[in-house]
Amino acid sequence: MLKVPVKTLVRLLPSLYMIFFSLLFVQAQGESERALEPGIVVTGALDADTPAQVYTFDGLIGQNVSLEATSDDGLALALLVTDAAGQPIAQAVDNTASGSVSIASVVLPLDNTYYVTVFPVASADSPTVGSFELVLTASSAPESPTQATATGVGTAQAVTTPEQTLQPTLGPTTAAATPPATAQAGPVEIIQPGLLLTTSGLQISLTWNSTANLDLEIRDPVGGSLFWNTPSVASGGTFGPNVNGLCDAATASGPTEDASWGPGAIPTGSYEILVYYQQLTDCPSSDQVTFTVSAMVDGTALTPIEGTLNPEQVYLSSFIVNTDGTFTQGVGGIYDVGALTFPTQDLLANQQPITVDSPVTGIVTSQQPYQTYSFTGETNDVVTILMDATSGSLDPQVYLLDPNGNIVAFNDDDEVANTTNAAIRDQILLVSGVYTIVATRYGQTIGGTEGNYNITLSGPTGNLPAEVLALDLPPGAIEISLLWSTGADLQLLARDSSGDAVFDDIPTIPSGGRLGASGNVNCQPTAVTPVSYIYWPEGVLRPGTYEVEVWYQNSCNDTRFVAANLYLLINNELVFQDTIQPTPDQIYLMNFTIDVNGQVSVGDSGIFGTRQRPEAASLDFQSQISNAVPIQDGDAVTGAITSDSKFQLYTFQGEAGDVVTINMTATVGTLDTTLFLIDPNGIQIAQNDDATRDTTDSLIDEFTLPETGQYIIIASHYGALYGATIGNYTLSFSRLN
Repeated sequence: MLKVPVKTLVRLLPSLYMIFFSLLFVQAQGESERALEPGIVVTGALDADTPAQVYTFDGLIGQNVSLEATSDDGLALALLVTDAAGQPIAQAVDNTASGSVSIASVVLPLDNTYYVTVFPVASADSPTVGSFELVLTASSAPESPTQATATGVGTAQAVTTPEQTLQPTLGPTTAAATPPATAQAGPVEIIQPGLLLTTSGLQISLTWNSTANLDLEIRDPVGGSLFWNTPSVASGGTFGPNVNGLCDAATASGPTEDASWGPGAIPTGSYEILVYYQQLTDCPSSDQVTFTVSAMVDGTALTPIEGTLNPEQVYLSSFIVNTDGTFTQGVGGIYDVGALTFPTQDLLANQQPITVDSPVTGIVTSQQPYQTYSFTGETNDVVTILMDATSGSLDPQVYLLDPNGNIVAFNDDDEVANTTNAAIRDQILLVSGVYTIVATRYGQTIGGTEGNYNITLSGPTGNLPAEVLALDLPPGAIEISLLWSTGADLQLLARDSSGDAVFDDIPTIPSGGRLGASGNVNCQPTAVTPVSYIYWPEGVLRPGTYEVEVWYQNSCNDTRFVAANLYLLINNELVFQDTIQPTPDQIYLMNFTIDVNGQVSVGDSGIFGTRQRPEAASLDFQSQISNAVPIQDGDAVTGAITSDSKFQLYTFQGEAGDVVTINMTATVGTLDTTLFLIDPNGIQIAQNDDATRDTTDSLIDEFTLPETGQYIIIASHYGALYGATIGNYTLSFSRLN
């Protein structure tokens, strides 16, 4: 996410001390000199010696009163009405510096003397010295008591501007989102946070117990993003030191980061809490970290938030400050930006049709965290979807689902416009059908931003751009397509049942496989959406098991999050689709089998680690340890990897300091071997795919054992659970000391 505020809010004076001082001042002067009478205009002045003016009036229970203050000197004014005990009854602020502010139709809760405080808004856009006029209007007879109870003693009111009533924030976040009955196409409620005057402000702290670099961020209801890189925001929030942000200064002794709003006015509405586990280049940490977030709203503590993070994970939660000073806590959890947390059946059930170039308005709140829209797309259509926030703190996030409900594309921040708005640009549709747009927010059900938005569908409706047509992608009996939207170089590779692989270095193979397109190859940017395409020509549907690999080969200096869409079509029928989210150097694999009748079965798929460190995590080897074969120094054993037996286990007793060599050589079939070594604690400590650049055999050479105990050798194939090569092998083990 971008860390920039997108809205501003003019702040009230930073504390309430002047109000209480002024109450004493007016009593010393004599209340009769400051008494307001309905319809009688009074004048006052504000300067450095008189930072506030206080007036009184006598009111009756149920009486309806209004106040208006105006200034011809350019003052931006604020009004506060309190009862004799100092409890706030209503408040308003001229946050547009219009020179006028009003409180309309306040129902008085008691027979009482009421105090009206007039003071300037602290702003660089308006002066704090000048004169004003104030007038009180009141109903001639009290309203009914039942009306009076709507605004009880001590109930703070939402702040209003002269021309707009600020709406209270909707209710608490719930764990299970309630889908909207219909997405709203016409006028919708406008999210406009108010202000709440406090005596002790708002404080939020993050604490943990290691040298790991955790970062706290608070996003306020008006779009401010408060964290170490933006240590102050327009709503009045300030941020403390960035703890553990430097390797040399890292501490494990109760590191704490703090965000706070001082006594005075704070925005009402939803506050989002984010905790990041950031890695430092010079001192990376792989340890899991437990943390606690504590918060105080005007002296009242929220329930502490406790969580655990691994490196690069983000934890989200939220709370709502209501206009009466109460608060509501939301749910929290670790957020995966590439996954939808809403049930697919709900997303597909309540859609509003959207048409090209016809913007639609909507709203996202904690009670309604998403809305959905549908359109009909044809194969090779190119679409662009823009979701722009128009009010509140909303951080938009948008998803595109294909006719089967699979994620085709998604976006959190519009990198082209450099904003927190969301954009899916120039997305090619590979199949025809009804597509779904999901308009939501960063964090979805656990997020805290709220607001209104506009969403627009645009782009060609029947033809590919000229740049894509120029690729002249031919149809095939087998078609494998990979699409993504960044400048990264992702390599697409397909291996046939003979073990031959087609990719950008080998564009054709004997079985008929051909490379039709290779997007961003060697970091040469593609003019439109990057596309890589491998196919076997029509009429060439060769039975056997195939393996498909996607390798994040190079970021090409584009650090944006990668979400690639992989499609497999057999005889023009979509049989597999997946959204891949690799990080640099990671490898994704999947496999499929075509039988002699042309029927297709799809195998497992997932991330296999990196070129330097393939991972055994996809293999359930722990449950098979009892079946492992003991192996001794100098032994050479044989085995076989098949589609039903993707690994074999061997064990040996090792001493700390022993130096061992393990070699795995394929003897029959298409087998591309891979070796893993597991220590006595069940941790992978060594691995190898290719012993040299000229072989697919594997070698763990002269590895020093770190401790004494039983070690496990895993003999497998490239891809582990996700691989498809098969064949016989020989495994040898030797100990050098």
